[in-house]
Amino acid sequence: MKKDYVGIGIRKIREKTNPYLSSVRRRRLQHSDFTIISNNCWAGTVYRYYGLPYRSPTAGLYFFAADYLKFVSDLRKYVNSRLCFISASESRYADILMQRGESSKVIAQLDDIEVVFLHYSTPEKAAEKWIRRCKRINWDNIFIKFSEMNECTYEDLRIFDSLDFANKICFTSHYSPEIKCSVEYPYMISSDNQLLVDTDRFQHGFSVTDWLNNRPLSYPF
Repeated sequence: MKKDYVGIGIRKIREKTNPYLSSVRRRRLQHSDFTIISNNCWAGTVYRYYGLPYRSPTAGLYFFAADYLKFVSDLRKYVNSRLCFISASESRYADILMQRGESSKVIAQLDDIEVVFLHYSTPEKAAEKWIRRCKRINWDNIFIKFSEMNECTYEDLRIFDSLDFANKICFTSHYSPEIKCSVEYPYMISSDNQLLVDTDRFQHGFSVTDWLNNRPLSYPF
């Protein structure tokens, strides 16, 4: 897998300085009790950036695109569904997981979708974190983030763009003016126009602070 060495450097510096700078960043927020629902680990990156507790279950994991669209389309249903852990060989994405070298990762079914708990060593640990963070969701202040990755199609982007969320954003591999909530993310793109990583330069092309403050998207600073 190719690497974005500049992006990796940015992430490493950010994670090391988060404990010292997060309180300064936090003062620019109008509220700190927001919930970010993301298709991968991006939500956790944002909470660490501001030094805030995770008010979202979507940290340390990822969804395949079609499953994520179902998840955000009926959040309460899925958040209240029971995790059922399976082996990677039982997953509908078994071939993709094998190609990615993720056959040993913790996988769970959540009703009719699947969750890949990428950064958890055991099902018990994954379930503990998921349940605890689901209870922290602020249903009155939700932000939704998607990316053109994990088998995402153009139709998936269109579906996400049509979802009725006041605060949503989508990272796309190319400029897509017809996808109103899209922000181009021109790094780490596969040959089939899938983003491979979006957490290194996690606020490329817009300001997370402005987004969380419900302001028009602007370049990060």
